[in-house]
Amino acid sequence: MAVQGVAVEDIVYRDDLYPRIEVDHSLIEIYQQDIERLPAIMINQNNILIDGRHRWLAHKRAGANTIPADIIETESEAHLEILAYKYNSAHGKQLSTEEKRIFAVKRCDIISTAKIASILSVSERTVRYWTQAKRKDLEEHRNKLIISEYLRAWNTQEAIAEKFELTQKTVSNIIDNFRKNGNLAESTKNFNPYLYSIWSLKNGDDKSHFGAFPAAYMENLIYYHTEPLEIVYDPFAGSGTTVKVCKAWHRRYYCSDRVVKQGLEDDIKQWDIADGLPEDLPLPDFVFLDPPYWIQAGNKYSKDKECLGNMSLEDFYSTFELFLKELIGRKAKRISIVIAPTQYRNNMVYEDHIFRFAKLLDGKYKIEMRRILPYSTQQCTPQMVIRAKEKRVDLVIHRDLVVWRRV
Repeated sequence: MAVQGVAVEDIVYRDDLYPRIEVDHSLIEIYQQDIERLPAIMINQNNILIDGRHRWLAHKRAGANTIPADIIETESEAHLEILAYKYNSAHGKQLSTEEKRIFAVKRCDIISTAKIASILSVSERTVRYWTQAKRKDLEEHRNKLIISEYLRAWNTQEAIAEKFELTQKTVSNIIDNFRKNGNLAESTKNFNPYLYSIWSLKNGDDKSHFGAFPAAYMENLIYYHTEPLEIVYDPFAGSGTTVKVCKAWHRRYYCSDRVVKQGLEDDIKQWDIADGLPEDLPLPDFVFLDPPYWIQAGNKYSKDKECLGNMSLEDFYSTFELFLKELIGRKAKRISIVIAPTQYRNNMVYEDHIFRFAKLLDGKYKIEMRRILPYSTQQCTPQMVIRAKEKRVDLVIHRDLVVWRRV
């Protein structure tokens, strides 16, 4: 450091970086009487004051044009602030206990206790005492972030530990503590499940897009067929209903879709079931399959010919059933499928998809429950009603929801 004469008016005072709360005017008066004997102030390369506010103010009151200053190169504003606290704690008018405490609390999340103690010339015990409340808040916030990452089922404990710069054991302990003391059943406290096998919503289908599965239905599925922290796999995640419910009910989730909606990239992975199962998919406890309803969904999800909703019936079955066979091979604990029977509008021929899928699962899985989900709004046009009467056939106005359990 080399002492230089710097114009008093060029000194920059930043109250957001300087440690002192109050100015001691009596000390300024003393300094003003003998400014020639005062030590040099300390500034950085941009003339921002690091140490010596009272000396600088004394020079201003005395009408001095220049002031001796040591110039220190600082790397950042944070570096400057640390130096300001360090030098104001070491000599001259000492920082008050409150001024030191403010710095300790402000920086305890990015600076170690030992370094803070060194900067402020206090003991580590004092720093820990000052910062215990904030450190607890920071730890709780960190733990919530860790659990949030853990609920994304593709994240391993090792990967989470690396991200938060912790040991795998620490992450494991945080998860175990959450499992034991995290009020995992809190979401079920005021929950009123459906009591009967016909699930119907009174106020419409709660649809954010065509084919959306209502959150109320997903909550009931989660309630009846899963336990806290079990893994739910949804490869047709759409607008994120499964993600939302799993977060609220503390279930781990692996959600994916061919096209991920903007804003959902953190929670839904881009994946096409035509490519099989994702490599990083852990063994799921509950699989929820809500495929595009073949011809009923034609061009409503996308114009892409590779979309299940735009395929021929044969291609729809072969693609979906091949994927289903992979799930069976993985020995998922439960598999659920929701789909509406197809009724061709012209000849009124009836195609009940759910029974075909049941044959594929037979022998390895047993039906745990079947529900009927009636549409709450009229799905049939007047022309379909007329044709149904002519053909003497019933009109389909429901979806099947079946849950199978591995035997």
